[in-house]
Amino acid sequence: MRAASLQRVLQAVLLVGTPFALADCSSCPDNGASPPVSKSHAVSPDLAGGGPLDAQQCEQVCRLDFEGPVVTCVRESAESVLCLTQPAACEGRRPIGLKRAVHGARTGFDCHLAESAWLEAASVDAFRILRRELRAAGAPRRLLRAASRSARDERRHARIAGALARRFGVTVPVVETDAAPRRSLAELALENAVEGCVRETWGALIALRQASRASDSGVRTAMRRIAPDEARHAELAWAIDRWLSPRLNAEQRREVRRARRAALAELASELRLELPATERTRLGLPGRDEAAVMCAELGRLIARENPKFADLA
Repeated sequence: MRAASLQRVLQAVLLVGTPFALADCSSCPDNGASPPVSKSHAVSPDLAGGGPLDAQQCEQVCRLDFEGPVVTCVRESAESVLCLTQPAACEGRRPIGLKRAVHGARTGFDCHLAESAWLEAASVDAFRILRRELRAAGAPRRLLRAASRSARDERRHARIAGALARRFGVTVPVVETDAAPRRSLAELALENAVEGCVRETWGALIALRQASRASDSGVRTAMRRIAPDEARHAELAWAIDRWLSPRLNAEQRREVRRARRAALAELASELRLELPATERTRLGLPGRDEAAVMCAELGRLIARENPKFADLA
């Protein structure tokens, strides 16, 4: 299925969530209060020598208050750290060995901009590693060319997202990764199932929504440039899945299907967090109810219950 066809499928998934968007279900009585975006936590003055916390220290301190999938923190004073939680930005393929970033954004809006730009930059490494592994596995040139093009796309996306973040005074963390180990075809297939078939497809879906519904013109313009590329990257993930599948044994193929289901379940869990309505509107992000419906519909399609997705799965 070509990327243009995938975009049509994703647009149909967006329509499923439209009633929730129009009704602004973030204010429905049964939806509960929005989760906190930030909370100050008392710490010992000698923690980290009184300076910035590293990722592990931030994790230890902030997990006392938050259970969300993404936690960041910034020291407010010698005895106080501001912990922040927000829905995980889902902007594409993450490279193996990616280290968690810690940034000092103070609002959910700023956190999302920083996280998105950081993930776009991280995706450059992800596609470079992917191309190297595909080449070693004897993949056809069309997949190698697509991986190279995707890396170039992500460099451009990182510049766009980084410029957008700087427009709002947001600093983007530096991408840090551990050395990527040599992996088997089965391991590559499992990563592609999670990072490509699920997370990149979801990222393309959200990018399409932001491109049409973000109230901030800068966000809308940036995502209009990014969204078509993200759809093409998702299509590459499914093309790699199709190429790898006959090279795996039956149990390995079952593992790939299980990995996709597990990734969808993890994504659904992450989507239970949401930004305040005003910040979601500026970014063009769905509320938790709309996101849950969209995720469920995407999962149904990925499970091949709909012929529109048969060529992908």
